[in-house]
Amino acid sequence: MRELKQALRRELIERRRAMDKTARSAADEDIFGQLKPLVDKAGAVFTYASTEIEVDTRRLIAYCLEREIPVALPISGDTELSFYYINDVSELKRGRFEIDEPPTDRPAFADKRTLCIVPALCADGEGLRLGYGRGYYDRFLNDFEGRSVILCYRSFKMETPAEPHDIKADMTVFDRDMTEVV
Repeated sequence: MRELKQALRRELIERRRAMDKTARSAADEDIFGQLKPLVDKAGAVFTYASTEIEVDTRRLIAYCLEREIPVALPISGDTELSFYYINDVSELKRGRFEIDEPPTDRPAFADKRTLCIVPALCADGEGLRLGYGRGYYDRFLNDFEGRSVILCYRSFKMETPAEPHDIKADMTVFDRDMTEVV
């Protein structure tokens, strides 16, 4: 199973890199629009700082900061994620795995009103996803009391290989197929 997942990850990363920028931007806008009502009800938002191949979370971070919704980003330890609040995106610095990370002076602790945004290379729409293979979010979500949401492009909706340690998210937000909108 591990080899299957690794091969699929490589394929999905290449497909993400090849995505049309205009289509990606429209999908990001649609996903953000669907996400806003969930964010508005949250007591805090735990999210990642998106890279160029991921669903854009930078707009979400700015939205939270503008509305004074506490927003925290993770730092990856050896086996766990630790989240820290930020006051401004300028605080983020390139860290481990070439991912932007927050400073460590404001630890964040989740409760039932916390919304956790979960990255995915692909997702099945039933709460399963394929991440980057280190298991950080599965371990984090195992004890998470809030609501977890996967963000994923519709063109990456597919059956997702799962193992017993894979934790399902509460929901998945895909961009809508704009050809279906009347």
